[in-house]
Amino acid sequence: MLHLKLAAVVSDGERPALEIAAAHLARVLSQASGDTWICECDFLPNMASLLGMEKVNVKVASLLPEVSRAVEPWMEVELRLHEACAELVKGNVPVFVSTVLRHVAEDEDPKLADERRIRIRRLNLLAAEISRRTGAYVIDIDRALAHIGARSLATDYRLNGEVAAEAAGYVIASTLLTNALDAHVSVEVQDAALTSLTESRQEIGQSGSALKKNVLALGKGRRKQIVSPVISPIQENHAGWLVRQVLRGEITPGNALHRLGQAVRRRGVRESAGLLASGISRQFIRKK
Repeated sequence: MLHLKLAAVVSDGERPALEIAAAHLARVLSQASGDTWICECDFLPNMASLLGMEKVNVKVASLLPEVSRAVEPWMEVELRLHEACAELVKGNVPVFVSTVLRHVAEDEDPKLADERRIRIRRLNLLAAEISRRTGAYVIDIDRALAHIGARSLATDYRLNGEVAAEAAGYVIASTLLTNALDAHVSVEVQDAALTSLTESRQEIGQSGSALKKNVLALGKGRRKQIVSPVISPIQENHAGWLVRQVLRGEITPGNALHRLGQAVRRRGVRESAGLLASGISRQFIRKK
């Protein structure tokens, strides 16, 4: 029996999503490896306690709890989170920062709602900046769930509700499978587990739930395939994004090469080189 332990600082509304992600990971890793996996998740009150956690395999820090702390000046929030994440990544455990779904419910006080929208946008931009500076990974809940829509998920930035928890749980699980488990399972097991996870999400989409809006049907008849575009380890537009980040000085060439290396590991040299070449060519086309 093999164990995977997650330590997380999240809001109360996000806990079901983490629990669903842990269940997904245990299931697909067991299917892919032939061994029995158990995935546990410890919930902690703050980043300071997360820093002190030992004997865990993954650390997750959500930015959602920061939304309600609007009284703290933004510059202090920014500095505090940068410093906390910089300390977290000093260990040998992968660190993930989770973004916030940008939708604020219409029934909230208009002034408070505007303040929270601004805070959420700043936090999501900060997640990318923290990743660039510290090497922490990003679980981009906002980008992934925005494709589905808060109304379809019957939720808002707090991620309350069963459908929202299931969707966010899939995003978390797929992100961890892609980036967090190199020290624990082989590439082949990771790929097989990710395929199994994707297939289970397709079944959810085909069953008629809100997640169906996030899958595409390709081909006809027996060749018809249902594919999900939300989370993919590396895509052509992602390769272009890496190139743009380097050209703008927003990411170091070494960091970009590291992320490209992950793509090579998964897709192979030929396909990854093609994606990178396409990404570079697109940047020159845009400039003309």
